[in-house]
Amino acid sequence: MTYHPSSAVSVAAVLTAATVIVVGYRLGRTHSAWRDVHNARRALRSTRRDALAQTVQFITASVIILATLFAAAFNAAR
Repeated sequence: MTYHPSSAVSVAAVLTAATVIVVGYRLGRTHSAWRDVHNARRALRSTRRDALAQTVQFITASVIILATLFAAAFNAAR
């Protein structure tokens, strides 16, 4: 097989194109992974905040109901 300059150029072009595609893909995946981590942290904060708000509402409602029952029992005992 004889060496021809145009075949070397086409091989170099294919390797360059493949390298650009692979590097671009990896950079895109890295950026996407960081974005996923950021979104997960934000979702965790939001979920924690929602859970805390629901817990406070539950405790408040429980205290009000127990206070009402205690007051009704106290009045009934008198």
